[in-house]
Amino acid sequence: MIRHVAGLARSGLVVSRQAAREARAVGLPGPAQLAEAQLVGVLWCYAVSVLYPARLLKRSGLPVVGPPNGTEPIGLPRRGLGRRFSEQAEGPVLLDGPAQNRHLVQEFDRHARFYEPLVRPFSTPIFDEALDVIRGYLAPDSRVLDAACGPGRELRRVAALVPRGEVVGVDLAAGMIGVAHASAADRGLDNCAFFQADVGELPAAFDHAFDLAYSCLAHHHFPDPPAAARNVLRCLRPGGVYCVVDPGPAWFNLLSAPFGRLADPGWIGWRTPSEFCALLADAGFARACWIPLLPGFGLAVGQKEARSVGARRPGQVTARGSGPRAS
Repeated sequence: MIRHVAGLARSGLVVSRQAAREARAVGLPGPAQLAEAQLVGVLWCYAVSVLYPARLLKRSGLPVVGPPNGTEPIGLPRRGLGRRFSEQAEGPVLLDGPAQNRHLVQEFDRHARFYEPLVRPFSTPIFDEALDVIRGYLAPDSRVLDAACGPGRELRRVAALVPRGEVVGVDLAAGMIGVAHASAADRGLDNCAFFQADVGELPAAFDHAFDLAYSCLAHHHFPDPPAAARNVLRCLRPGGVYCVVDPGPAWFNLLSAPFGRLADPGWIGWRTPSEFCALLADAGFARACWIPLLPGFGLAVGQKEARSVGARRPGQVTARGSGPRAS
């Protein structure tokens, strides 16, 4: 076991060195980005020293995190809704005008091309564990919403799990949407679509249109978490599931909040597992739970009531609001 952990630590160092070379190549460091560069360094160190070893220990059968808390989803997987948006949109769909919360994503717009190589060493083990859970909720024809997709790395992995379905990526940063669309197209993925939108104001065309929605390490950037939860609930079909990958344990939140506050662009704040469950319940989810993944991180899961009184048919489009335009 010790040899396995040592080998994992060495591989983690290789990942970190590779990411550092990529960071130098894009020229990110500079006076205005000193705090962000320090945050990236802290994230990489935590990944190498904690996350990768913990993942190996967990997969070796050792209990590195606690059991799930709350009420887990039931009746999944099931037949999905199939493709729709990926067959309709020829390119990224952008908002008609400036969004109310655009100031929160300005840094992400500027650094959209650089974001993936900088975050990948840290986010990979977390999403690996999350995907082990999420895949159990998916069918090959599921229609999935990535709420705050960023450059689309996680979206591409989920798209591979739903070959007869699709994944729709949403992000408020137009730069991120452009990078995510280009990356998916470069890899020949034809079951993806991308929309610029605020998770707290999702398009009316999304009503009851998805089997599952998720966000990965993005919820702490949402300026109005209750509105985001209600909007995602609206976009799920009856019995649909919302999965939020984010920090949760109080000890991690306490230690990491200063870094988020000082260096993470658009950071709003963390939530504890009980606060996540309360948020989902207050939004109207019938079931809510917290599933620990790795030290400091977990998956908040909410399931919509299986039968919604007066709900429209999945995929039915309403005329509410001014929709986005194709670009």
